[in-house]
Amino acid sequence: MRKLVFILSVLFLSNATAQQRSVSITIDDVPNVHLYKEDGNVSVLQRRLDSLQVPVGIFINEVNLKQTGDEKGNIQLLKSWILKPYTTVGNHSYSHFNYGEVGADVFEKDVLKGAGLTGKMLAKTGKAMRYFRFPFNALGKDSAAHVHMEQFLQKHGYISTPFTVESEDWLYTQLYEHALKNGKPAEARQVAERYVNRTLKAFAYFDSLSTVLHGRPVRQIYLCHDNRLNTDYLAVIVQKLKQQQYKMISLEEALEDPLYKSVDYYAGNAGFSWIYRWVQDPSERKRLLRAEPEDAETQRAFEAMGKLR
Repeated sequence: MRKLVFILSVLFLSNATAQQRSVSITIDDVPNVHLYKEDGNVSVLQRRLDSLQVPVGIFINEVNLKQTGDEKGNIQLLKSWILKPYTTVGNHSYSHFNYGEVGADVFEKDVLKGAGLTGKMLAKTGKAMRYFRFPFNALGKDSAAHVHMEQFLQKHGYISTPFTVESEDWLYTQLYEHALKNGKPAEARQVAERYVNRTLKAFAYFDSLSTVLHGRPVRQIYLCHDNRLNTDYLAVIVQKLKQQQYKMISLEEALEDPLYKSVDYYAGNAGFSWIYRWVQDPSERKRLLRAEPEDAETQRAFEAMGKLR
């Protein structure tokens, strides 16, 4: 194990791999109707993705359409996401329930409901809703629950969609939005810069970990969310990854990597990277989890903000 940690450290610090690195960008909780309303019925994130023209997987919660009192306008927003030529459309369930908490019966109905309106829209586009991502990446409380839902998804034509990199953008965006709403643009910018740096460190770490464990970098799948922070900074992350010679690929291309057929040894409900799930020894998995880059400053700020509420 000491040898593994040493190799990881060297690779992480050098941030160098001989092979082509690639990533598929995926965005959960689409569409964010609150931002759409705040920005004058415009999706700024969508406009910025238009300029980037990179493949993007979007995972939809149709319950969002009812949240701002303008369901008709929100449906048009959803339609605009679906019609973008660069998007691959996935189901994120209707209500964003945690499968491990609500159980199979409730969750299965919610999965099917989540494709209702979106499925009708897709029927006119030539696209298909082939992918499903579990809310919270919670696959069930035990191995039996995992197998049960995997069989259910296969029966209904879904591919369960993993991820390899995420950087807690849900946490950073709360600090970011809090600073903006309180007239502190410099503080908001600092939060955003920490988010970008944390994300780049996460890519370096998981590339290194994949190289140590599997001999090469995996085709990464980045998980982020439709929120204010990514509206303003996802394009920055994409450009910085391109500068590091990452190729932007579709979700389908990423999942063609044979590593995604590796055995998932984790049988719990926690939502961490699939690179950890492919580690058979639980104690080794925990050690690697602890070695993941952290941002203690942001964690402290988030905890302090929670106490003020």
